[in-house]
Amino acid sequence: MGASDPEAFLADATEYLEAAGHIVIAWMWLEQLLALGARVGEASEGSDAFAAGKLGAARYFLRRELPIVDAKLDLLASGDRTTLDMRDDWF
Repeated sequence: MGASDPEAFLADATEYLEAAGHIVIAWMWLEQLLALGARVGEASEGSDAFAAGKLGAARYFLRRELPIVDAKLDLLASGDRTTLDMRDDWF
């Protein structure tokens, strides 16, 4: 896409960065959960507050934030030119 229309590619840079950032953060959450290992199973029972907190925060991010990536990637794939069609004198 960038080679065919570099202006459109750059206009959507924020969407690319946000999508990539969400993917990286999800990966980091998964790494943290793997590092907790067996403690995660116990955390669901409330015996380890630290592990339970990590599990809850990871669950929130993976359920509430990560799905945003699908919408961003769909928008990028659609070739939407809204940002390019706007004019400076509108603001």
